[in-house]
Amino acid sequence: MNEQRQQAYLDLIERLLNCPSGEEPEVLQANQDLLDAEFLLMLEAVAENFSLQGV
Repeated sequence: MNEQRQQAYLDLIERLLNCPSGEEPEVLQANQDLLDAEFLLMLEAVAENFSLQGV
């Protein structure tokens, strides 16, 4: 996974976390090019990090 793609995944996760409730499908629809197995791995890593931080 290259650094630019990794940052794009993190940006998408940030947008999903901060968008108004119910707008997640629109955010995902607008970023379909980022929805792949590597995104899921990044999502899992972010969730694990939050868990370790007690968030």
